[in-house]
Amino acid sequence: MRQSFSYTLLITSLFLVWNCKVQYVQSSFEYRNSIVSDSIMAVDSQLLQVYLPYKQIIDEDMSRVISVSAQEMVKNKPESNLTNFLGDLLLEQGEKVMIKMEKDIKPDISYFNYGGIRTSLPKGEITVGKIFELMPFENELVFIQISGSRIQEFLNAVAESGGESVGGVRFKISNKKAKDIEIGGSPLQPDSFYWLVTNDYVAAGGDRREMLTHRKEFIDSGEKIRDVIIEYMETKYQSGQEIVKEKDGRIAYE
Repeated sequence: MRQSFSYTLLITSLFLVWNCKVQYVQSSFEYRNSIVSDSIMAVDSQLLQVYLPYKQIIDEDMSRVISVSAQEMVKNKPESNLTNFLGDLLLEQGEKVMIKMEKDIKPDISYFNYGGIRTSLPKGEITVGKIFELMPFENELVFIQISGSRIQEFLNAVAESGGESVGGVRFKISNKKAKDIEIGGSPLQPDSFYWLVTNDYVAAGGDRREMLTHRKEFIDSGEKIRDVIIEYMETKYQSGQEIVKEKDGRIAYE
């Protein structure tokens, strides 16, 4: 898969040019009619020479089409086509990542925190740049193994918020609590353990998800959530498949 260009590389390059090429020593002050020296103009020219090629690479990569959506996708509660799409994507890609890591683990449930989904996806062509808008954060894909009782606590928090992006699970919201929970089509078992795939931010207790820090096991894939989304979309695009997802009642009010 073609990786998205790293902005860190550009920033580092500019920093090195600025710090390694020229050093300045303040020798005098000029309060009026200051003239920009040739040496400063030379540094500006050097910075541009470094920056412009990378800018071209960034522009080309950001405008690259990686998918086509049959519909506009927007986030909403308790569920929406966008939140369902991302939840199912994370579950499917999470399984592939585990295979790549040679782990005999299949995620049971997935979770995207609602606030981390920053924009909608348009009908028609979707570019790399749009995925950067959707997921601007550098969050990584992680896996945690937690008990069914913790899953209940976690889904109660999701229910209290009105619903979020999940995959592999169905439940009803009643009095701001999750009830009739099914994972993989089977009722939730409080004493069983389940694998949840999510991002490192919420796994560390972000967005008031402290219950996710009480886990039996933790695996960091080292892969960016954004790259996982791009890879999924590129694969579908290359096989001629459009992106489409509907609401299916996975989260519903009683």
